Amino acid sequence: MYFPAAFQVLFLALLAAFGWGMNLRLLSRAGVKVRPVLQLAQLPTTHADIDWVDDGLYGNVFRLAAVLSGIASIGWILCAMSRDPAIQTAITLLTYIVIIFVLVVPRRILCYTVRRQFLGLLARIVKPSMTDPVCLADVVMADILTSCARMFADLFLVGCQFGKFIWPKRFGADLSASQGGLSALVQFVRDRHEQDACTSSGMAGMLLVCVPYGFRLRQCINEYLKAAPGSSDARRHMANAIKYASSFPVIALSATQRQVTVDGIMETKYSDWALHAAFGLWVAAVGFNSLYSFYWDVAFDWNLGHSSSGWKLSDLIAPVDDKPPVEMLDTFVESPADALQDDTFSESTLPSTRRDFPWMLRPCLRFASHKLYYIAMALDFLLRVAWTMKLSSYIQIDTMAYGAFWLNALEIYRRWQWTFLRIEKEAAL
Repeated sequence: MYFPAAFQVLFLALLAAFGWGMNLRLLSRAGVKVRPVLQLAQLPTTHADIDWVDDGLYGNVFRLAAVLSGIASIGWILCAMSRDPAIQTAITLLTYIVIIFVLVVPRRILCYTVRRQFLGLLARIVKPSMTDPVCLADVVMADILTSCARMFADLFLVGCQFGKFIWPKRFGADLSASQGGLSALVQFVRDRHEQDACTSSGMAGMLLVCVPYGFRLRQCINEYLKAAPGSSDARRHMANAIKYASSFPVIALSATQRQVTVDGIMETKYSDWALHAAFGLWVAAVGFNSLYSFYWDVAFDWNLGHSSSGWKLSDLIAPVDDKPPVEMLDTFVESPADALQDDTFSESTLPSTRRDFPWMLRPCLRFASHKLYYIAMALDFLLRVAWTMKLSSYIQIDTMAYGAFWLNALEIYRRWQWTFLRIEKEAAL
C-alpha cells in the first residue's frame, strides 16, 4: 500500500488534533471549566480578543481537523493513483501548501478562533523568554509536541525531498561527465548520490528531535527561577527540568548507534568496542529516563500515589512545605462523561478529610471507577517502554511494515490519556 512518510506525518498530526478534540468533548460534557484549569486568563492582553475556551470549542477542533483530514486524504488518494514519482512528489507538496495556507490564513473563516489559539500557543512555546508566565495550556501543548518529536525528523526528510524536487541540481553530485573514459563511473556515482539523498536525517534529525524537549526544559527553568529559593515548588521545577534534560543523552546515543550499525560509520577495529560502550550507556540513559518519566506522570502530573498516612510518591523528590492542612473534596461520579463537576457546591460536595481512598490513588477522585486510574498507570508504563523500541538501533522498527507509524500512533494515544488525567487532576484539586 502506498503510504509514504510525508502522509504518515500528516495523519499522525491529525490524529493528535482529533485526540485533543476528544479531550475537550469529554471534559465539556463533564462540566469542566477548561479556561480556569488551563490558566488561560493569565495570557497576555494581546490575545484578549480571542474567546479561548467555550462550550463549542471541541466542535470547532473537530471541524478543522476534519477539513484538514479531507485535504490530506485527497492528496494521498491522488498520489496512490499515480505511478510517476515526480507527480507524486508534486501532489504531496501541493497538499502541504494547502494545509499550511488553511492554518495561517488571517481571515475570520474556517474555525478562526481555534486556528489562532493553536498558532498563538506555538508562538508562546517557541519564544525564548524567561519572564513570561507559563500557563498550563503552554505546558500541555509543549508536552504534546514532545510526543511528536520523532515527526520533526521525518518532516526534515520530507522537506529534503521537496527541495530535491524543486532544485534537483543542488541535490545531485557535483561531478562533471567530461572526464573521458570515467564518464560511466561519474554517472554511476551521481545516480548513487541522488538515491541516497534524503534517506537519513542524520545530525539534523537528531537536533530536531531534541527541539520539543528543549522547549519544555526552558519552561521548567523559567518556573524554577520564579519560585522561592529552596521551596517545594523550586525543587519540583528543577526535578522536572532534569527529567527533560535526561532525554538528550537518549536521543544522542540512539543516533550514534544508528550511525555505527546502520550507516557504517566507524568501520575500524574499535567499532565493536565503541558500539558496545554506546549501547551500555544507552541502556542506562533510557532506563533512567523511562522510569523517571513514568514516576513523574503518576506522582506529579496525575497526583496519584497517596497513602492513608498522608505520605505520597511526590514526597520522594519535592515534599510539600509545611502549611496548614487543606481539606480535600471527596466526590465520586458515575462515569468519565460525568466525572468532573462545575464550580457549584452542594451539600454532598462539602469538604471532608476521608482517608479510606483506594490504594495508590488520591483522596479526591472525579471518576467512580478506580480501575480507570490503575489501567492508565499500567498503559503509561508499557507505552513508555514500547517507545524506546523506536529509538533502539538493534530493533529496526523502520524496516517493519509501518512499524514506526503504529508506534507513533501509540505514543499519541498515551499523550491523549496523559492530557485527560492531567486536566482531571487540576480540576480535582
